[in-house]
Amino acid sequence: MANAYSRSKAYVSFQVRVTPELKEQLVRLSYETGVSQASIVSSALKHYFSAKRDPREDDQDNVDEG
Repeated sequence: MANAYSRSKAYVSFQVRVTPELKEQLVRLSYETGVSQASIVSSALKHYFSAKRDPREDDQDNVDEG
């Protein structure tokens, strides 16, 4: 969607595997705030990348990619 301030944005779709607990938190936050799940995930990723963290240092469970 183009506007007077920037060019149109292209989006891509992909799948991510998360624990049932993370999915439930996402669903609950989306419902409570009225913000789409996609917007919440996008915002979380932007925040994570801006912190320049090394994902290998996270204490979270690793999820298989296959």
